[in-house]
Amino acid sequence: MNGETLLNGVFHGKDWMELDNAAKLFPAIISDDLTSVFRLTVALKEPVRYSIIKDAVVVTSQRFPYFNVSLGSGIFWHFLEFHNKPPRIHTEEAIPCTAFAIKSKHEPLYRILVKGNRISVEFIHILTDGAGALEFLKSLLFTYLTLSGKQNGTGEGIILPDSPISHEEFEDAYNRFFKPLPPPQKLGKSWHLPFRLSQKPGTKVIRAEIKTCEILEVSKRYKATLTEYFASVYFFALQKIFNSVKTNKRIVKRKILRIEIPVNLRNIYPSKTLRNFSLFVMPEIDMRLGSYTFEEILRSVQYQMRLNTQEKQISRFLSSNVSYEKYFIVKILPLFIKNMAIASIYRGIASKRLTGLITNPGRVTVPPELEKFVDYFEMISTPPNRKLKVSCSLISFRDKLRICFTNITESADLERLIFKHLKEEGIHVKIMKHF
Repeated sequence: MNGETLLNGVFHGKDWMELDNAAKLFPAIISDDLTSVFRLTVALKEPVRYSIIKDAVVVTSQRFPYFNVSLGSGIFWHFLEFHNKPPRIHTEEAIPCTAFAIKSKHEPLYRILVKGNRISVEFIHILTDGAGALEFLKSLLFTYLTLSGKQNGTGEGIILPDSPISHEEFEDAYNRFFKPLPPPQKLGKSWHLPFRLSQKPGTKVIRAEIKTCEILEVSKRYKATLTEYFASVYFFALQKIFNSVKTNKRIVKRKILRIEIPVNLRNIYPSKTLRNFSLFVMPEIDMRLGSYTFEEILRSVQYQMRLNTQEKQISRFLSSNVSYEKYFIVKILPLFIKNMAIASIYRGIASKRLTGLITNPGRVTVPPELEKFVDYFEMISTPPNRKLKVSCSLISFRDKLRICFTNITESADLERLIFKHLKEEGIHVKIMKHF
């Protein structure tokens, strides 16, 4: 089934698609520095053959026509315009997650990168989140290995190239599950890392690999999930940096440390959408109350995360995000005014309320017939803004957990403190060379 048939059959001849609720933020804030691009990688146990990956990309992209779009602009809203072209294949560059030319007509909003034994996909968040991109990458992996003659399995759990497309795959699930609810408590500004920004090009990625079983064993000892445990280690390192700034008698105006952790809403609501469907929990610690032991931080993080990932609580955040676009005045405002308002709110509030960010899509599984060809999976989160400065992503495959810090500063103190804490807990940390 070719891409044109899919478009006519599934989209009923429409040549455009609305942005989902989360995607509407990004066109207004994207720049060369704030790219809103993230990367997912699968590393094979042998070099990638370009002639085969080229064919695999064409075949796979036809199965995901809702990704083969470019950004268009109307009087009131941006929209996604189908162009039915496969993404471009690039050589993996030293600087990851560079900006897309979103204002260019028919500019693809995702790309494929190949280098050595690595196949990577970079998506702009206008299209999808980590869960949606991972499904595409797994499908591309299956198609590549099939065309290579490496495997002839059924690909159970993989979206196969000739499988039918469900309308649920490209729904705006935020609107589907929206209901008017009281808004959550508003968050104030947080403390930010005091590190000096790097000179351009300023993005560097520091990677590490640990054994999944080791960190799970330590997490179990604290009766915590892996994400709860790692977030607590992150907070503990932030607290040390915060206290070192106080010791140096520098003025510290903001004393809230807050970490944003994306939540895959497909685990809460019954949706199979491959577009954006994530929200965030934002645990925090208040340094006005004094310093915390690691155990105190861990219990606080556990309580906040478990409370705020309950469906009733997460529904309040979903309602708050979607309700704005339903106001009549917002609907009739011209697009250029909407863009200015969104950018102003982001610069004035949203970009200043976080101290850290951790993304953890969790454990990647592929069919047994594919496992033997795969070394590891890796994720690089979108480069942080100038206030956040550092972000972190985790992803595991079998017994390898990859940690990637995306850092736009001259310091690696945060990473060093986190790795040091993990080692002190008996977790072996292998520092990889950074880009």
